[in-house]
Amino acid sequence: MTETEKLKEIPLFRNFSGAMLEEFSGYFKQTAYKGGDVIFREKSTGDTLYIIVAGEVVIEKAMDVEGREFKTLAILAGGDFFGEMAVIEGAARFAQARASADTVLYEVDRQQFFTFIKEHPETGISLFSEIMRTVFRRLQHTSSELTMLFDLSHLLLTQHKSPGDFFSAVMDEIRIYIEGSWNVKAYIYNMFNEEYEEVYSRDSFPRQGEPPALPVRPEEGWQNDNAYTMICAAKGRPLACAVFERSVKLSPVEKNNLATIFNTISSIAGSAMTNIEHHVEAGLLEKLRNRKNTI
Repeated sequence: MTETEKLKEIPLFRNFSGAMLEEFSGYFKQTAYKGGDVIFREKSTGDTLYIIVAGEVVIEKAMDVEGREFKTLAILAGGDFFGEMAVIEGAARFAQARASADTVLYEVDRQQFFTFIKEHPETGISLFSEIMRTVFRRLQHTSSELTMLFDLSHLLLTQHKSPGDFFSAVMDEIRIYIEGSWNVKAYIYNMFNEEYEEVYSRDSFPRQGEPPALPVRPEEGWQNDNAYTMICAAKGRPLACAVFERSVKLSPVEKNNLATIFNTISSIAGSAMTNIEHHVEAGLLEKLRNRKNTI
């Protein structure tokens, strides 16, 4: 496949003619990264726009000063781009970009980017508009996630009888924020029989046949193009899981956006359920003490 043919498959260049794609390919360099390689670090300076030809890139924010723990902000795949704010504003990198698999990128620096726009204003404006459209879509995604987190914070301040009661409330809350029709099932892990027990089930569309049984050891992530399994755990100990099934298949961009939301929810829910367990245990111990004192 020629460079022009590769570029044609990238949404960012949907309005480019073949001749313009041929010319634009002379403005960038192609670079390969191995899985785990850091493309750029948080707060570093840079002036390069990156376009993913193949592979996957994780955008992540450091959770500590040492940079040992990171929160995933976005998962980008072929056709996506990142680093646009450094090109447009010359701003420092607000997060780290890391190749999560073997990845090939097109890299265009700021000077080359604006030289192309200056020399080809009509095509340049189309390119710039497409970048802005994608940035606005990402901002809408972030805004929706922040609103969801704000609403979830109310659940964290409410007393719950059990982790299962809390997890069911979480499922009811987040269904509002995931677009489309979804069937959702949630389970709490019973450490005594080492099995997941269903605590929540809501269907938004008719299912053909019986739903697949939950595996004994479910794995987190997309099971196919319309079903995701979210795992909640604490220090390697399983706590709960939820299966989200959409009525139609999702695009790679939709799957990546939802994966970051589910990742955030699982982290919050896991911490909250651990605290609820401690409160329940403390309550039971207090009842036992009171009972013992009255005997």
